[in-house]
Amino acid sequence: MQADEILVNALGSLVRIRFDFSRQQFDEARWGKLRGPWSDAMPENEATPVVENVVAELLWAFPDDDGLPGSVAELSTHTTLAAIEAQRGRLLMLHAAGIAHPSGQVLAFIGPSGRGKTTLARHLGAKYGYVTDETVGIEADGTVHPYRKPLSVIQPGEAYKEQLAPSDLGLGGLPTASLALAGLVLVSRRDGFSGAPRIDTLGLCDALVEIVPEISYLADMDKPLQTIASHVGRCGAIRRVTYSEAFEVLPLVPELLAWEQPEAWEAVLPTVETAGVMSPLAPESYLPAPVLDAVEAGGLTAVLDGNRMVHVLDGVGPLVWRSLCEGRDFASLVHEVERQFGAPPEQQLEEAVVVVLSTLADAGLLVRVPAT
Repeated sequence: MQADEILVNALGSLVRIRFDFSRQQFDEARWGKLRGPWSDAMPENEATPVVENVVAELLWAFPDDDGLPGSVAELSTHTTLAAIEAQRGRLLMLHAAGIAHPSGQVLAFIGPSGRGKTTLARHLGAKYGYVTDETVGIEADGTVHPYRKPLSVIQPGEAYKEQLAPSDLGLGGLPTASLALAGLVLVSRRDGFSGAPRIDTLGLCDALVEIVPEISYLADMDKPLQTIASHVGRCGAIRRVTYSEAFEVLPLVPELLAWEQPEAWEAVLPTVETAGVMSPLAPESYLPAPVLDAVEAGGLTAVLDGNRMVHVLDGVGPLVWRSLCEGRDFASLVHEVERQFGAPPEQQLEEAVVVVLSTLADAGLLVRVPAT
């Protein structure tokens, strides 16, 4: 079997792609079309790679001319999946576009597929360094690993998206400075948005609802909500940018890079073994359910349940959740609710607390234990 290979620097490790030429005769032009889109993602010294850093290998059939466009796009998908799989549980990996200031500060523009991240990366990367349009990988200390994969671009008159290297699109290279996370930005592109593009600051708990679905291998991470909160503590408050056209975001980059004080936060998880809260008004006690993580900030509590769904508790909810995590009994809980919120005007306080407990149990955040 005749084969050749390329190495791709993806999220801090190397993926080796081996091309199988056994069914197609080697053709230099087609080889260039396969290899060229990855030119910006190859190690600078590919001739002497650090073999220990190769985390995945792909064997790819060398396509004919008719299958070339689809094969290049499919290869990009499989390379990305291999890189993400290799870093599961270690990096915070956000479905985001990333651009880098010459100082090494990186903005991660977060959003689901179809939100316009690739277009945004192209416009911003024309002035700043292109980090990725797919996945931003972040170490615990805030270090960002680039993934300068090809970008998918629709060519005039063609029915497919062509994969092009960032440099072929005129996008900037990486700065010589080390890359570090400087901002998390939620992307809100609205067709026909008539107002001026704007930046809004989000509270941590509300932002987590939108960020969590855009994290790869969330359940494999240790304390994912606390991890995000720790990054926010370093890079500043989470922002949302709302705009119609990608070019409108370019003048906003300096403001997005500027530090904004985030909310103080703390983890709120069960710290003691508790028999649960039992009310004389209900035939059961309530225990905190096993959850993946929970943090409190700005008077709200975000709880990540076992199904990787974020619940944001407000009102008396954060107090009730914290009280159960601390092992309070029912009388103590009622007393603390009255102290902080007063008694409800049209309901007995004890009854109101039981309603909150039952609501949290219905949401899967508390476990009902029948009285014995």
